[in-house]
Amino acid sequence: DMRFERTALYAAENGFNLISSTLGISRWKNMDQINASGTRAAARWDDMIYWTFNWRKQGGAARMIELSKREEFYQQEYCGCVYSLRDTNDWRQQNGRKKIERGVKFYGKAEVDCPTDSEE
Repeated sequence: DMRFERTALYAAENGFNLISSTLGISRWKNMDQINASGTRAAARWDDMIYWTFNWRKQGGAARMIELSKREEFYQQEYCGCVYSLRDTNDWRQQNGRKKIERGVKFYGKAEVDCPTDSEE
């Protein structure tokens, strides 16, 4: 909730009346939990709403990959918390895969036809 609250505060201080999140694009995230947290944060401010768009539908995930490759975004292979990094690396080692190296993997134009870990 803290990140949504900071987002809502920034929006209110800078004249925005709508907030949203792309967290829900991940199949590993609970869309209802994300939307509830965003809605609670927006409710603290008059006239602010949280946009509960379902990023998983209408080709959202494919579009995210397309844009990420075109812009060569960093490709984070875990949620970002130390627990996820630990658990993901444990799983990878148990399954004969290399540990995650933070800050080195990027989507790229050359990878357009190459599957990522999440597509395998």
